[in-house]
Amino acid sequence: MNDDQELFGVPSANIEAAKKWANLHRKRYEYHTKVPTRKEVLSLPVEILAPLLVGWMEHSPIEIVPSRIQIEQVVELLNTRPDSASLERLLTMCQHYIRNQ
Repeated sequence: MNDDQELFGVPSANIEAAKKWANLHRKRYEYHTKVPTRKEVLSLPVEILAPLLVGWMEHSPIEIVPSRIQIEQVVELLNTRPDSASLERLLTMCQHYIRNQ
């Protein structure tokens, strides 16, 4: 598997289960079922990446809610980006999530 397309260890079966659950409950609440790839974390503009990460961390069905370790991996990747200095708010949000897990 190409590491760029790796989903921080989230199995595809979990993503499928999350999608099924979200579809069953979509009338009451809209759940987020997208897990970002490593490539997306490394390359998406912050205005697209931030909502994707918030959705994954805060609005996902339990099958795909990220662990502290997964978000630590996201932070490591964000820190390697050439624009990492402009990602302060996003990094702070991730650090807050890590501390409160």
